[in-house]
Parts: sequence; structure tokens; C-alpha cells
Amino acid sequence: MKRIVGLAALVVVLAGPWPVPARAATDHDPLDEARKAAEQTPFSGSVTLQWRDASVLREEHISVEGTHGTLLAQSHGQGSAMAVGTERLVYDPGNGWQELWPSGLASAARPNVEDAYDIRSVGTEQVAGYPTDVVEALKGGTVRERLDLEANTKLLLRRSQYDARGTLQRSFTFDHINIGDQSMTPPTTPAAPRSDVPKTLALSKVPSSEREPSVLASGYKRLGAFTQGGVVQLVYSDGLYDLSLFQEEGALDKSDLPADRRTVRLSGHPAWAFSWPGGEGIVWTAGRTVYTLMGDVPPDELATVAQSVPVHRSTSVAHRLRQACRELVESFRGGL
Repeated sequence: MKRIVGLAALVVVLAGPWPVPARAATDHDPLDEARKAAEQTPFSGSVTLQWRDASVLREEHISVEGTHGTLLAQSHGQGSAMAVGTERLVYDPGNGWQELWPSGLASAARPNVEDAYDIRSVGTEQVAGYPTDVVEALKGGTVRERLDLEANTKLLLRRSQYDARGTLQRSFTFDHINIGDQSMTPPTTPAAPRSDVPKTLALSKVPSSEREPSVLASGYKRLGAFTQGGVVQLVYSDGLYDLSLFQEEGALDKSDLPADRRTVRLSGHPAWAFSWPGGEGIVWTAGRTVYTLMGDVPPDELATVAQSVPVHRSTSVAHRLRQACRELVESFRGGL
């Protein structure tokens, strides 16, 4: 499963995030430039994908090709992921093709990346034998992203993400790439992939206790709501990263947590953090509600954002008993 998630993460990086493909207009959005280049420029090559899991920097090698708006990533017989327009598909030998995010399921435009980030050009380098224009994205004066765009086409050849201390958290780098091969044919798309995907949910249908807030810490704005299997998913973005907040009533079954989770503290209470090739996640409970926050952000920023999520704690049995007695008395008074 981690291999499949890694492939899907690479497809998202190259072709754009699946929940909200539209972006607000901006003078300099390097990821939007890269997305458009991936749609218009045929290419094929091999990529090294790295991500940090606690103190361990893990690595995977993936082959990728893109042409005519279709992108395919493969991991040496272990699985595949595909982008077809705004549709995202994943494949593994045991389950076949599955639709991860359908075409046309979009929300409002994402915030302008320059609302939260300072974008600056920092020179040129070489990646896989091609000259690149190097761009950095800074938030609060800290470099969070370093992007290498191929000088001619603007294809994204390397992307590196850092935490507030400057430690590399995840990256992908083309080790080899062939750009502009017009003889390439689009990858074959599956005729009928399995579909078990989220559906757009009007905010008026979301319980008021789960609808707020519209803004989280570090400039994340709510874009929309989705539902799948009875669980509400709120999607947020700061223009560069996307976050999903899930809230579900009930007790936490720790057997459902990833095996490689780490115990952390959130507002003085235990929480469980985990990493995968495409991002970070953190799970915590408050009363009878289980919260899960996931996204492609550095882990320190995810923790900061999680701290800003308002929690709804269950009241004590004694309080509920007093409230019930009060309501009973009020009902008798109403009959006098």
C-alpha cells in the first residue's frame, strides 16, 4: 500500500492536486507553470522519491511518462498510478484499477500562492542533464519548498520540501528524463475502474459543529466539503499545500492506525503522527470524536495547524443528568 500511495503522490506532484485543480490567478505560481507543462509536453524518465519517516529518510525509484494530458507512474511491477485530466487512478496487482478521485469533482479556486508565500528566483542548476530555473517558496521567512523547473518547458524536474529547521522532509528528483519525444503515445486508460470515491457535500449539509472553522492556522482556508462512507472531509489550502480534516463520532480503534505511527503531544494530550511518501498525518481524540488531519505539508506545520482545530468534547455524565433534570422541570413549568 505504501508503494501505491507513493506513486499517487508523485502523480499529484507532477499533474496537480486532485481535490481542487483550479488555482487563483497569480503573477508567479511555479507549480501551476509545472502543471501546465506536464499537460503539454511529452516526457519519460526515472524518478527517485524520498520521504522522511521520523529520523529515517526512505527512498523509492519510479518510472514515469506523460503525454497528451495523461501521466503514468510505475514502480517495477508493484503498482501504478495515473492522471487523466483531473481524474486520479491507482492500480495494484491484487485489486486492479481504482478511481482515487473522479474527473469533475472540484471546489472553489485555491488561494493565491502568494497570499501565504514569498516566491523568489534563486539562480540556475542542472538536473538530469537539463538546465533548471530554481525557485524557492518562503513562509514566514522560512524556505519550505525548492523547485527546479526545466529552463525551456518549465517541467518540474526536482522538488524539495523542508521543515522550519531546514531539514529535508520529502523530495522527488528526475535521475533521467527524455523531453519532447513527439512519437510517444498516451498510456492506455482503464475502461471501467472500480469507483469508491468521495462526493461533493454542500456546507449546509454539514453539521454546524463540524463545519467550522473556515480558516485554520498558517493561512489555510476551507475550500469545500466531501463525504465518503458517512465520514465528512473538509478540504483546506494555503495556495501551495492541501489539507483534509476528517471528523468521526466514536471511539478510536488503535488497530486502524498505521503500524509506523509515532506518539506525539497535541495540546498536552496524546496524538499519533505518521508519514508516507505524499505527506503527513496526525490523529487525536476529544470526547467521542476522532479527528484526522492529513496533507502534503511538513510535519511541524501540520502540528501547528492541528492545534488550531476546535474540538468538541463530550460533556460529563453528571452534567448531562443535570441538563436532563432542568429540561424536565422546564417542561412542567410550561404546562402551568
